[in-house]
Amino acid sequence: MREFERGITYTQLITFKTIYEAGNISKAARQLGISSASVSHALKLLEKQIQQPLFIRTTRQFEPTGLALELYQSSQSAIEELSLAVERVCQQNDLPRGKLQLNMAKNIYDVFLKETLLEFQQAYPTIDLEVSLSDSMDDRIAQSFDIGFRFGETVSETLIAKSISHIRAPVKLAAFASANYIEKYGIPQSISQLSEHKVIKFRAPTSGELFPLHLKATTCENSELVSLTHLDTAVVVNNSDLVIDMALNGVGVGYLMDAMIQSHLKAGHLIPVLKEYWPNVQNIYMYYAPEHKQTLRIRCFLDFVNQKLAANG
Repeated sequence: MREFERGITYTQLITFKTIYEAGNISKAARQLGISSASVSHALKLLEKQIQQPLFIRTTRQFEPTGLALELYQSSQSAIEELSLAVERVCQQNDLPRGKLQLNMAKNIYDVFLKETLLEFQQAYPTIDLEVSLSDSMDDRIAQSFDIGFRFGETVSETLIAKSISHIRAPVKLAAFASANYIEKYGIPQSISQLSEHKVIKFRAPTSGELFPLHLKATTCENSELVSLTHLDTAVVVNNSDLVIDMALNGVGVGYLMDAMIQSHLKAGHLIPVLKEYWPNVQNIYMYYAPEHKQTLRIRCFLDFVNQKLAANG
């Protein structure tokens, strides 16, 4: 029997799904834990079976064809049902098992989720936790993970979004500078005086988005936010540790979540700038597809997070 006459297998669909969501063969191979050659061979076999290409391959791009999109969308429910069936068999002893894939920005992990993930891993040792740090959250990336965490709720309407900002004590977006910088240039006494200073700006490493400094318009707790996009640039970096290092060395005024610089503030290495205008960080969201709640390991994680939120009010 010729290979293209055989039925497409569950393994082939999983491989195709992973390639589609990962965006290239090498990333898919890492996620599947097999070699790139094996993934490439599986894709070529699938294309041979359907007798049409699924991806456009050149030296500069690897893009899905319209047929790939159709196959991906039409096979999603079948893959999910088969995965759930396999998991139900594995969960007959009532222990949640399997791989739980989480995706989040590094700053969210550092400030909001590090402690929670460690506690969850200790509470559910039979779940294989896989954490990927990325600031991008386009639909393809969102669909390749069980649960994602991001600033803001601007992802596909097919995903459920839940705020987790209160999973720990309140966090503020802080502006700061070193004592040496302030001694040399002075400290701003108002938002308008920030225009006389240079700012250490942060660019998201994956999406490339440049994040402006946000402050409250007034000192009132519920004041509207002001987005300060016009400030002079001292340097642009794509790592929060670099923001801190540049600020400590007097390069300019930095801005990060206050929890990330507490030790430097307490030691006096960094000085708060316009502290009365610091806004609360309230737009941290957890994302997941509605059908994912059917799997025991994901339900366990969602319940664990909800308990943490309830405990912190």
